[in-house]
Amino acid sequence: MLSIAVPLFIYLVVGAVRYVGARDDAAARVSRSLRVVHEHASKVIAASEALQDKVLVLVSGKNPADLRGNETALHEALRARTVDQPQIQSILILDAQGKTLASSRLLPFPLTDLSDGEYFKVHQQGYKGSYLSKPFVTRTSKEMVLNLSTGFYDHEGRFAGVINVTLLTSYFRGYYSDLVADEPGLAVNLFREGGEIYTRWPDIAGAPDRLSPQGPVLTHLRTGEESAQLRGISSVNGEDSFLAYRRVNNYPLYVGTGMSMTALRNGVLAELGTLFAVGALPVAALFLTATLALRNARTALQTMESLEKEIETRHRAEEALLQAQKLEALGRLTGGVAHDFNNALMVVSNNLHLIRRAAPGVATKQVDSIARAVKSATNLTRQLLAFSRRQPLVAEHVVLQDKLPSIKDLVSPAVGSQIQLDVQVDASTAPVTLDLAELELALLNLAINARDAMPKGGALSIIARNATAAESGSDAVPGMVLIDVQDTGTGIAPELISKVFEPFFTTKAVGEGTGLGLSQVYGMCQRLSGRAEITSQIGVGTRVRLLLPAAMPQAAQASAPHPTVLPLAKNVLMVEDNEEVAASLVPILESLGCRVTHVDRTAKARQLLERGEQPDIVLSDVVMPGDMDGVGLAQYIRQTWPQQRLLLMTGYAEQLDSIRSLGFEVLPKPCTPEMLYTALAKLTRAHPQG
Repeated sequence: MLSIAVPLFIYLVVGAVRYVGARDDAAARVSRSLRVVHEHASKVIAASEALQDKVLVLVSGKNPADLRGNETALHEALRARTVDQPQIQSILILDAQGKTLASSRLLPFPLTDLSDGEYFKVHQQGYKGSYLSKPFVTRTSKEMVLNLSTGFYDHEGRFAGVINVTLLTSYFRGYYSDLVADEPGLAVNLFREGGEIYTRWPDIAGAPDRLSPQGPVLTHLRTGEESAQLRGISSVNGEDSFLAYRRVNNYPLYVGTGMSMTALRNGVLAELGTLFAVGALPVAALFLTATLALRNARTALQTMESLEKEIETRHRAEEALLQAQKLEALGRLTGGVAHDFNNALMVVSNNLHLIRRAAPGVATKQVDSIARAVKSATNLTRQLLAFSRRQPLVAEHVVLQDKLPSIKDLVSPAVGSQIQLDVQVDASTAPVTLDLAELELALLNLAINARDAMPKGGALSIIARNATAAESGSDAVPGMVLIDVQDTGTGIAPELISKVFEPFFTTKAVGEGTGLGLSQVYGMCQRLSGRAEITSQIGVGTRVRLLLPAAMPQAAQASAPHPTVLPLAKNVLMVEDNEEVAASLVPILESLGCRVTHVDRTAKARQLLERGEQPDIVLSDVVMPGDMDGVGLAQYIRQTWPQQRLLLMTGYAEQLDSIRSLGFEVLPKPCTPEMLYTALAKLTRAHPQG
């Protein structure tokens, strides 16, 4: 008896618990889904009201005759307001007699008498405010819709007609189908106060098009309850169900959700039937009961752990997304600042060149100091752009003995004075081929991680040398360079080491890290056919080793002499809105033998060209005020005067590649007079004009 009673008792308990849990879960899903669909419907109605208000501004207080004579403008205005509004079927304006004035869909709209429409009669009889119609099928497109309408008045305060915003019920139906796809067993509908159903999902063959007045939902509505969660027999499918509804704004419009108890019970019974079949074996009843209980306990524990991990992962992903958005905004800001900074540097650089020409040998020490400051500021701008990723990757031959020590000036401010920073490069270290800005960013990311691991100070070393054969690995590319970054921080737990290179994974508290720093380091090494390795010991510190393929040494090249500057003897039309930049460029161009005409707007440049002016070269900044920027001007000139020589300049580094891909020559700001001369001379040789 015990071998039967114990399994039977457990069976009944499990069944009751499963049923109660499934019932509570169903009620929670119905309530949660109701909040989602109510928020969606409220936003759609609010957007339609805002659209209605905008149209009211167009027609209120206007003479009806003027409105009818202005159908084209009204149509364009209405059509523009329905762009990216998939819920809108059309916007229709009727006059005081119910005849069509204008529509967002057709031009001209056939003169149609719609005075028999329910919504028109309501406003004609003096109804104030927005009116929500019953569901109906349109006469032309045969679509099921609902109307949100309001009356408007002419310049004399008389009723002048109706503005009607028509909403597609299929839009709501599509949203509900997507929602139900993630909530099996759920039903959603949109209905009017009188029970008329606008749309529902899923479809049920032969289901009524309105709720029963005796059904539980309308019964509660008649008592004045604008929202409720209840249980009863659904008047749509006739099944015992969990039901919930809620009013949308101040309209006689409601959203409803429900879940059939019959389907719920069938699911639970199916589970219990399976359990009974398994537990019915009399020989193994006790064993199977114990096994099943243990299995269920483990499953519950695993589910709980998975849920906790999923919640934690989601929180971190949301925080990482927020941080990434902040970094994107910072990148855009940095790009803009760098552009203005580059303009200022160009003014200083050009005027410095003019001073050297006008007074050679005067204040040479001070002039050279200014030149070094300009070069340093130019490098600082490049580092800012590299950090914000507004500058494209450019692989170059990098000699670490020359470049790595200077990175100390970039890293030192980031780690602070409490951390002792040591940067060493072995004299025999081979060169590498990579984007120097990306390497700087990788080392900066590692330095910031080290700083955060040493809140009370410590030591950070960056050492570069040739890797040994054992360090490179037997299958590695022959010849590897090792950059070894080591700190004396708190260390990383062993179970987390395998995850630290994953995007968005971080050991820092929420809000203190994005989890993208080490993934950038790993990604750089992978792109270069190298690898990144990390080891760590709690309380001792962390060590990250970057193994990069070595490049072949390049023969030292003597500094090329400055090219012989021959007068260009060209007419240059310069388009530059920054007066300071223009004032410094004009004498530079004149010193190169050019005759310069300066305008500060692309529109003025177009006017000169269209009047017949034919400069040898058009030199334009890219970022210009007005309707057309420098690229737009260049495209216009290429289309109109294909033989015209063009040269563009920009302080936005990220624009260089995209402009070159269009086939235009472009110089970065700041550029030296030698760079400007070389570009102009190259352009003159490459594009001779007849």
